[in-house]
Parts: sequence; structure tokens; C-alpha cells
Amino acid sequence: MLEGFKINCYPLNRTIRVSVHLPKDYNSTNRFYPVLYFLDGQNLYSDQDSYRGVALDLESTIMQLSDVGKDAIFIGIAAASNPQMRESEYKNTILADFILKSIHPYLSSRYRLNSFLYVVACSTAAYTALRLIQSEAFKGMYLISPLLPTTMEEHPFPNNKLYYIYYGENELNKKVKQTALDLKKYLPEVQIIFDQNEIHNESYWKKMLLPVLNDFVL
Repeated sequence: MLEGFKINCYPLNRTIRVSVHLPKDYNSTNRFYPVLYFLDGQNLYSDQDSYRGVALDLESTIMQLSDVGKDAIFIGIAAASNPQMRESEYKNTILADFILKSIHPYLSSRYRLNSFLYVVACSTAAYTALRLIQSEAFKGMYLISPLLPTTMEEHPFPNNKLYYIYYGENELNKKVKQTALDLKKYLPEVQIIFDQNEIHNESYWKKMLLPVLNDFVL
């Protein structure tokens, strides 16, 4: 079940389109659910909405999990980016702060979210994921093909959280691999999963969504 709304983000001078995926049993129970926040939310459902024409196709991935007996019992929250300003928005703190101070409190008042919050981010969206993980609210992050600065000393990395990185061995002339290895220096417990041949694009990230959800759900 999919719902959606728009919320004004005055610090970014734009509205943010938010999609909410609810588990199939949401209306038949009173339980509270763990949460996956997806950055670049416009890429999650429809090729038509994706700014590069390839969606990650969350619904299809959930069906694949069901085929192997796994229940995707979580609430998925997808916050759309602004393709024209994507990198600059992700490289500052405004969006992360807005998620923490405005989007999440609003969603918590509207939906049955429990305290297990995780973020999924691709490429430069990893900047915002790192800022979210510094808050007490988020328990872990899943980074797909992360691109980050070569030095990360300014980012405190809580060691009591869950960290996963998925990347292609040769992405962007091994720049993504170097990011993963740099993160490993600060996060010895990070789980790194790599593919020998994949490149840096949405088609690869679509393939990686299945192992992300496979690691997350029961």
C-alpha cells in the first residue's frame, strides 16, 4: 500500500515529495513497524518518475523477498531529491536536519513507526546518510555506491549502529571502492559487499536493493 504527500521545506526553498510504503498487514494490526528512509525517493517506484529513467522498483523487490519466504514488514519512506540541486543539497546539513526535525516528527504522528530507523542512500546521498546516522534516532545505514570526501575525520561514527556498504569493484575508476575502504578505517565493523564488474548507475543500484532488503527484513 502506497501513500504520498508533499511538505514545504523553507530552508531549501522547495517542496519535498514523500512516498510512504505500508506493509500489507498495516490496517489489520496495531503493531508499530521499523522504518527504512530512502533518499532520492523519486527513484524508488516508477521509471517515469526517476530522473534518469530507471527506478529501483521497491515493490518488485518486496515480491522477490516474498517468493523466498521473507516478510517485508517495514514502513518505507521515500523523500524525493531535486535533480538540479541534488549534490549541493546532499553535501550540506539542511536536508538531514529537516528530516529529523520536520519530516520524521510529522510521520511519527501519522503512522505507527517504531524506534528502529535506518537510511538507504546511493552515491552522493551518502553525505546526508552520514549526518542522519549521527543522530540518536537512526540505528543504521545502507550505502549503495557511496561517494564521499577523501577525509572523514569531521564525521563522528557511533560504533553501536549497523553499517552496510554495497559497491562495484570498478565504479568510477575505483573511486567508490576507495570510499568504502576509507569508511572501513573509521568503522571496523562495517559490512562491505562488492561486485566485481558493476558500474555507477541506477541499473546497478536496482540490483543491490534486493540484498539491502534481504539483510534488513526477517
